[in-house]
Amino acid sequence: MKNQLKEFNIHSEINVQWGDMDAFRHVNNVAYVRWGEMARIDYLKVLNLFSFGSKKLNYAPILGFQSVKYIAPLVYPDTIIIGTKTTGIKKDRVILISHFFSTEQQRLVAIKTHEVILFDFKTQQKIPVPKALIERIYEVDKLK
Repeated sequence: MKNQLKEFNIHSEINVQWGDMDAFRHVNNVAYVRWGEMARIDYLKVLNLFSFGSKKLNYAPILGFQSVKYIAPLVYPDTIIIGTKTTGIKKDRVILISHFFSTEQQRLVAIKTHEVILFDFKTQQKIPVPKALIERIYEVDKLK
């Protein structure tokens, strides 16, 4: 698991809660979507693309698509470590991937894909991915 996490520079740690489980005695699929959102926000914060409070952004990241591949069921108690990175940059979107690792099982348990579109508040339209953001992604993910 530690070797697999090395390919990700941004990690998020999530404690599985009792209430995350469903009637089938495993973590409900909706929890993975929430955890993926938390990991995406952690990643976007590092890119300086997410802000609370008074800092005004000219554009913001909007989730355009997501999918989750479930590999192994999770149960309480467990701690999940999610590694997130960019896997692709298109004209109008950034494609992220998050790998969910269980510390109890010591293995990969899910993979989430996120497509993030940049939305301009003034024009109320999506915009091309800015060059400065592309440079920051390369810096954060140590791409060449």
